[in-house]
Amino acid sequence: MAAVDPTPGTTGTARERAAAAGGAGGRRRAPFPTEAIVFAATVVAVLIAAAVADNLDATLAWPLVTFLAVAYILSRGLVKRGVGADDGL
Repeated sequence: MAAVDPTPGTTGTARERAAAAGGAGGRRRAPFPTEAIVFAATVVAVLIAAAVADNLDATLAWPLVTFLAVAYILSRGLVKRGVGADDGL
């Protein structure tokens, strides 16, 4: 037996309505991932700080950039996998 839609005047499943509204939960997708912009800005800031500051040299700056890249890649992987979306966390 099909589930009855509690909202009068709407048709389709909840997933279809969410897709029509711009994604799950009514969220719209950005044309470019905003976390990519934050990642790029942070990398640029670390490299500029390494070039300007006396106490931050390349031996510390590049591992920081590597750490940022790994964190960004892991976060994108978790988002694409959907971890935490419906896990009840």
